[in-house]
Amino acid sequence: MSRHDWRSRNPGCATPHGAALGRVTAGGGLVLDPGVGRFAVYLDTRRATVWCPACGTAREFRGRAVLGPPGER
Repeated sequence: MSRHDWRSRNPGCATPHGAALGRVTAGGGLVLDPGVGRFAVYLDTRRATVWCPACGTAREFRGRAVLGPPGER
């Protein structure tokens, strides 16, 4: 189901290569990582903002869906 990792792009993030924010699915959705504690979904524009749990930087996702971590849906 998952296609690739979606990570923080902040070069100053404490996690090497950026903290994992989720995984992008083959269908164009985002499955959030269990470590993500803050996010906002904007249904009218089909986008979401996800804040990195390690550095607090926001990253915007544009796609078809945003799902909670497996086991928490």
